[in-house]
Amino acid sequence: MQVDAIDKREDFNLWYADGDVFLTVKSAWTKENDRVEIYNRLGGQMARIRFDPNTLTYFVGVERYEYELHTYTIFEHYFFKGMLWDICGSIQDPPLDFRNEGTGKLDVRIGRVKFRDHGHCLEIKVKDISKLRIAACCVIAMAIKESYKGKSEGEPIEYTGLEKWKRRIFTNKGITYEEILAMKDAEEEARQQGR
Repeated sequence: MQVDAIDKREDFNLWYADGDVFLTVKSAWTKENDRVEIYNRLGGQMARIRFDPNTLTYFVGVERYEYELHTYTIFEHYFFKGMLWDICGSIQDPPLDFRNEGTGKLDVRIGRVKFRDHGHCLEIKVKDISKLRIAACCVIAMAIKESYKGKSEGEPIEYTGLEKWKRRIFTNKGITYEEILAMKDAEEEARQQGR
């Protein structure tokens, strides 16, 4: 997948290593919450991405299953519910690992490569080939979130168990990218004053 595919705001392809088309991604590409449809190389719709009303959670339907992409902090921490993938980092700055929260194992690795005549691309590597389509759809959803600089849930990594669920229910429903930057600036300023 080309690194700037979403930023172009036009339909695009993902390719197999031999250059054949793997998936084709189509959308209106005018705003973050435009429905995204993903087609296999034979032309049948294989997946779709839709959004909650706040564009906070992305619902990624792959064949008959539906997964959820939660953005805890944009460009830093994501969780892909359904596959239990804990993702720390950004597709803007690979390598990026998808770790299974249940097993602790690495399921997916995203890297950046120069691919044939397509320029710089994101390479999606999976240990289990049955997870390749799901991983590709997750990467597409993350790319949409990061391209549009969408909202974050603002959930710190250190919360677990019941406290995590309480915070999820009672906290606000979306922190904008500008608010995240302001919070980071305030933390950095406080850290420098504490020296």
